[in-house]
Amino acid sequence: MSERLKFILKIAGFILACVLIALAIYFVFFKKAITSVTTGPGTTVTGGALPGAATGALGTPTPGETPGGTTGGGTTLPPSTIAKGGETFTTLLTNTTVKSPTVTADGTIAYYDPADGKFYTVDAKGNVVALSQATFPKADAVTFDAGATSAVIEFPDGSNVVYDFETAKQVTLPSHWEDFSFSGTGDSIAAKSVGTDASNRALVVTNTDGTETKVLASLGSNDDKVSVSWSPNNTVLGFSATGGSTGGTFGRQEIYLIGPDGSASGVLIVDGTSFHNIWAPDGNHLLYSVADPGNGYKATLWYADSRGDRNGDSRKKMAVSTLVNKCTFASATTAYCGVPREMPAGGGSDESLITASDDVYKINISTGNATLVAIPAADTKIFSPSVSSDGANFFYADAAGRLNVIRLQ
Repeated sequence: MSERLKFILKIAGFILACVLIALAIYFVFFKKAITSVTTGPGTTVTGGALPGAATGALGTPTPGETPGGTTGGGTTLPPSTIAKGGETFTTLLTNTTVKSPTVTADGTIAYYDPADGKFYTVDAKGNVVALSQATFPKADAVTFDAGATSAVIEFPDGSNVVYDFETAKQVTLPSHWEDFSFSGTGDSIAAKSVGTDASNRALVVTNTDGTETKVLASLGSNDDKVSVSWSPNNTVLGFSATGGSTGGTFGRQEIYLIGPDGSASGVLIVDGTSFHNIWAPDGNHLLYSVADPGNGYKATLWYADSRGDRNGDSRKKMAVSTLVNKCTFASATTAYCGVPREMPAGGGSDESLITASDDVYKINISTGNATLVAIPAADTKIFSPSVSSDGANFFYADAAGRLNVIRLQ
């Protein structure tokens, strides 16, 4: 072999060795680094390619999951101080049980504190102020008027009084009266007079000072089927579940609307039992819940015209399954509800069956659609909710009866 050929082979061998070493360095150090490119929590693109664009979708977070949070070892967004659709901090306003939290005309919230027998208000800054220095120990139930300027106070021994917080005057009502409701103007009270004999049971109305009591209608043995619920515009005094089934649809029945004179002023068609309602601020509509026999007697929420409708075409089913005592109107077109994360069979007729915690939803009355507003950071149940007049705060009583607030804005 000539010296020239040996030299060429050495050069070729050197070049081949360099190529092999370069390939080894590439596979050991570089190729492995670009075969898995992490672009963000939960998103991985393989094969060394850059991530492409994807179509995103805004949706309602699953209850119990924080929007924007990640799974598989990623980080989770901390709870927000203002409701934005995810986990939200709640603020405890009272350490003791309260009764009948009610938003007043000036936007504060009034309640009765059984611990000391006094009435209080909570202002927009969260300050607790005594509504009155008078004490009413061991009150069993409280019904405020719309402005929380007066209240009917019921006691375990059956005695009932009306107390005016502005004049500090007290009026005693008959002990056999129950199911109280103030008129929209706050100057009259409707109730059921329930005597021991069916012939002495009636729907009554009286002035707040106890004068001019009138018997509007005899109740007979149907007193347990009548509920007193005076509309804000004074057109409806209550409801009577004495109507028959309408036929055709299982569980559908007629609920009579009771006018201010005690007579039937309309008929509401409802698909279920255990009817309960709250009024829209203008009194022209109402939200109500029933136990739907076609769906395991789970609670369903409906919106209806206060004039009633025999054909059922003025009703609208809301998108959430909850009881109406977990709801409140913020305006004539918007409501907020505590919605259980799971509604069990029978939950519409027996509230004790509902064990799941509640999340807060905002309901568009016009469409019936619901939007998740807040997932309380600490699991809670929501009762007797109300929204401040400026729409900034959502007040509610928890399972222990304590008053809480969630900031909406």
